[in-house]
Amino acid sequence: MVNTANHKRRSLLFALAASATALGLFRSGAAGASEEVIVQPDRGDDAAFITRAFEMQRRALDSGDQAYGAVVVRDGKIVGQSASHVVVLGDPTAHAEMEAIRDAARRLGSRDLGGCTLYSSSPACPMCEAAAYWAGIDRMVYGKAARDGGSPSLC
Repeated sequence: MVNTANHKRRSLLFALAASATALGLFRSGAAGASEEVIVQPDRGDDAAFITRAFEMQRRALDSGDQAYGAVVVRDGKIVGQSASHVVVLGDPTAHAEMEAIRDAARRLGSRDLGGCTLYSSSPACPMCEAAAYWAGIDRMVYGKAARDGGSPSLC
């Protein structure tokens, strides 16, 4: 005899997991490594990278999350990028900047992001600025006007 309540619960959980997987809400790989290929902009300047941060912001909005996006750049190439995932993952630390830093560290295989610049759609909050500091990021740039936020510091 099948326990109907357990069967319904399992069916619902399976449907939710399948939907979340289809929407790309689960991080893939054992270490959460991103499989998305980063398409580099035609130009390697502040304007191009801040434009990409705003593309990430648009992705966040399209997925039902908060309007933030960020990219990490080293030697004129994007090495990490992300939209905000706070709402879709239910993780208060999944700010776009934090997720872009995590993505860059995974892709580079190092927690040392020295020589990198963090571009974000808005100024970094204290948590994100501290993460950029601990990652060794050299410079932060934010907003449509690509304002130079200088080196990250601990608040």
